[in-house]
Amino acid sequence: MRNTSGVVRLALTGLAVAGLAVGATRVDALGSDATVQLAQAQGRAGLPESTDVLVRESEVLCPGPQRVGLTGLRDVAGTVTVTASAPPAAALAEAGLAADTSSTASTTGSTSSTGRITLGDGTSASLGVTAPDASADAATAAKAGAVTARPTASALVTATATGGLAPGLAATQTWWRAGDDDRGLAVTPCTLPASDAWLVGGGGGPSRSERVVVANPGGNAVSVSFEVFGAKGPVASADGRDVSVPPRSRVAVSLDALALGETRPAVHVVATGGVVSAVLDDAWIDGATGRGIDDSVRAAAPATDLVVAGVDDDGESLVRVANPGTREALVQVRVLTDRGPSQPEALRAVRVPAGSTADVPLALGAGRYGLRLTSDQPVVAAAWVERRQASGADRMGDFAWAPATPAVHGLAGVQIAGARQPGGTATLVVAAGDGGADATVHLRSRSAAGAVTDRALPVTVGVDSVATVDVSSADEVWLSVQRGEPRAAVSVGGAVAGVPYLSVAALSSAPVTTLAVPVRQVDN
Repeated sequence: MRNTSGVVRLALTGLAVAGLAVGATRVDALGSDATVQLAQAQGRAGLPESTDVLVRESEVLCPGPQRVGLTGLRDVAGTVTVTASAPPAAALAEAGLAADTSSTASTTGSTSSTGRITLGDGTSASLGVTAPDASADAATAAKAGAVTARPTASALVTATATGGLAPGLAATQTWWRAGDDDRGLAVTPCTLPASDAWLVGGGGGPSRSERVVVANPGGNAVSVSFEVFGAKGPVASADGRDVSVPPRSRVAVSLDALALGETRPAVHVVATGGVVSAVLDDAWIDGATGRGIDDSVRAAAPATDLVVAGVDDDGESLVRVANPGTREALVQVRVLTDRGPSQPEALRAVRVPAGSTADVPLALGAGRYGLRLTSDQPVVAAAWVERRQASGADRMGDFAWAPATPAVHGLAGVQIAGARQPGGTATLVVAAGDGGADATVHLRSRSAAGAVTDRALPVTVGVDSVATVDVSSADEVWLSVQRGEPRAAVSVGGAVAGVPYLSVAALSSAPVTTLAVPVRQVDN
């Protein structure tokens, strides 16, 4: 701790964007008769006001290989890729944050999953993906601020960054498999932990299997309990079920063990004694027909006004609404387009009984949309979309879950290089409710030689509307917000051997700022 003129500035490590702050301080230099005063938010006690500064350490959590390591369900390996990167410095500046030129970096010749970055100003920073089996032949070194690993073990995967690469850290996990009934694509953003998570996804049928994967990044075991809401109300078999997640580990739980045969589940994951990340992995084989796979990630907490981005409708689609309250909810669903809102008559008044869920068909027609749900009771929601072969004996296909999400504040990013297949497409959908939004989209691409290009596109979204951007050629997509409260998602799709694949990755605010609290010594 450095003391200058009796005033010490202490950075509390935290993630202000996500509402999480963790602090640890040891004061050895003060005398036994000294006291320490912390300034109030209004700057009382004669101290300067607390301020937000860019983070110097960031960590986000990835589920790791979703479909391995659960007793009672067969392992399906797939190809799992986790990529982490730091944003363009310009994206930070456009989000109203102090640009840090050290975010642009060259790398040393490492062959591990953690790259040591040497910055232009002579300091250093690190960017890494940590997995227990990320050996040299399964990972690539950091190149121009990005690092990739390909884990195979049933374990927690973390992406970390320090120094000038920490602000805006984003990471994405991709699961991919082709050629058999277990085929499909899941693009899963790695997230900040929280004390609870709402997961909307899954369904009935003997060949549909869902796993809730819970990861604990902390140094102590965390107790996790589950609530499941379904078509006929709260699922009694899930009540009182909990698991202990060991430190720096993950636990997978079969949804059938919590709610066997539930046709339209929504799961509330609650952590005690720490924070966790959670995803619901949904895989479906309908008889002998592969219907696909996707991860349903954390949805926005129950609210009376929700927005879903990234509804990529080119087949069947529906919106699932969960009402965890004790009174019936009356929900209105508006469809957001690039020409403004539309109100289908069938979505004008959707009744969801207390403690229950409802699946509401959308039938929007081919296109990219958003949804805005307003309700007289707090609800949770996610959209489900599917693509299948147009003809053939079994019409194989794939599906995606797109949850209602919190607004993006500041900056968000997603990596899609590992998700794209030859001939595939990717589309960014930015949705806004009241007031619309202004943002800048950065499309970053890397050549095989490591050369980086960054293309910036301004985006304006009208009230209750969406804006779409073709991001098919990008390796990374970054959204910096200048005005409003947009939601955003990237839809990735295409076909291999005539069989469609599809996934939707929702963007969430990246860790950007931390709270700096002025402290001063007061001699008694």
